[in-house]
Amino acid sequence: MAVHVVSKLDISQHATFPVPAAAGPQQLAPSSLRVKTQLITLSSNNLTYAKLGSALGWWNTYPVSPSYPAPYNDESKWGIVPAWGFASIEESNIPELTPGTLLHGYWPTSAALTDLKLQATTLSGHWLEISDHRSQLMPLYNRYNVQPTSLSAGAIANSTVAQSTELDKLGWSAVFQAIWQAGYYLSEYVFSPREGIQPIHPLGNAAGLTWTDDDADLSKSVVVSLAPSGKTGRSFAYFFERKSKELAPLGFLQVTSAVEGLSRATESAAPSFPSKAIAYSDISDPASIEWIRNLGPSKIILLDFGAREGTFDELLAGIKQNKLLASSKVVLVQIGGPQKKMTAEEMAALMAKRAQQDIGRVQYNTSGVIDSALVARGAEVLYEELAQEWEKLLSKRHLTFPDLEIIWKDGVNGADGIEGGWDLLNNGKVGASEALVYRVQGAQT
Repeated sequence: MAVHVVSKLDISQHATFPVPAAAGPQQLAPSSLRVKTQLITLSSNNLTYAKLGSALGWWNTYPVSPSYPAPYNDESKWGIVPAWGFASIEESNIPELTPGTLLHGYWPTSAALTDLKLQATTLSGHWLEISDHRSQLMPLYNRYNVQPTSLSAGAIANSTVAQSTELDKLGWSAVFQAIWQAGYYLSEYVFSPREGIQPIHPLGNAAGLTWTDDDADLSKSVVVSLAPSGKTGRSFAYFFERKSKELAPLGFLQVTSAVEGLSRATESAAPSFPSKAIAYSDISDPASIEWIRNLGPSKIILLDFGAREGTFDELLAGIKQNKLLASSKVVLVQIGGPQKKMTAEEMAALMAKRAQQDIGRVQYNTSGVIDSALVARGAEVLYEELAQEWEKLLSKRHLTFPDLEIIWKDGVNGADGIEGGWDLLNNGKVGASEALVYRVQGAQT
């Protein structure tokens, strides 16, 4: 059973090593269960979990064990980067959660056994991880849900059933089931005034910052999505392009490396407002700025899902140089980070540069918005809404993401395992149309 670890000092440095079954946890604590990671996805989000792991507590999710071989047992230098997907329950002393049950949540990039301490919520099938070492994590990352499936853990790990309808659905769920929420809440709760509900600030209302009806109003705005070909950007576009005329913006522009795929998704959505996708190379084309200008916006909202370096600066310069757009209010919502490896020093320098820019940059925090939505709507109403919207998106996935393909891989070790996937992410070798999904207990483990 192999474990994948990443250097906290340089995330491009990583390693895998075997852990004997006897070295794993032995006595199951009260209110706990023992799981094996089965199916996970790796994406640029995982780079973010590593880059900001110390600041936001992600390294604390699954700390390295003192029993690991040196130097990987040094928690100050090495950590396990979690990933979204599914794990199977192997042992449990929680009556409602029996062995063989599949859970969706935030898992270690490891084939070894892992223990969770769970507490039931008010909703059936929804659980919270309450271990002390995870107390500083944002609530989103401590939520675990039962996933109904007819597949056994063995069937999930077996590469010969890769093309089954049920496994295909689980694969897409691993890719999107957590990430799509970021796009959904941004579209439907931050930029959609709802009757009786105050719009939610991108950081969440607990931040104590003001987000008014005018902030959420799109009627005089052009929205520009930067790096929308990622999973979060695609999810946002799915909901955003289906807004009613009453809530629609003047226009929607996507700056992307996947023009054809996003254009086909727009055609499927048939939005009630002008929407188009352009290549990164077209951002300096006067025609792109003219497209925005001709819509006559008084506000331009830039959504940065992790654009290439220099993209934002180039676009902002084009806007400011246009006489009719220079007076428009520009709002930048920062959702994702650069999709490349960065040292802690490079990340700090980037944050300092952003702080010096003369623009209203607002950080987006999915977990904070979810917490605010739970207060406003109530858990039962909100999660029923989410379940319905998720099933709609999942059923239309081949129309919504026409160019996106699951790349099935197996195990932890080697080029075909998580080890190789981490190299691909660090070197920017994962294509915009590729979704990496790993059967963690597969042949290469």
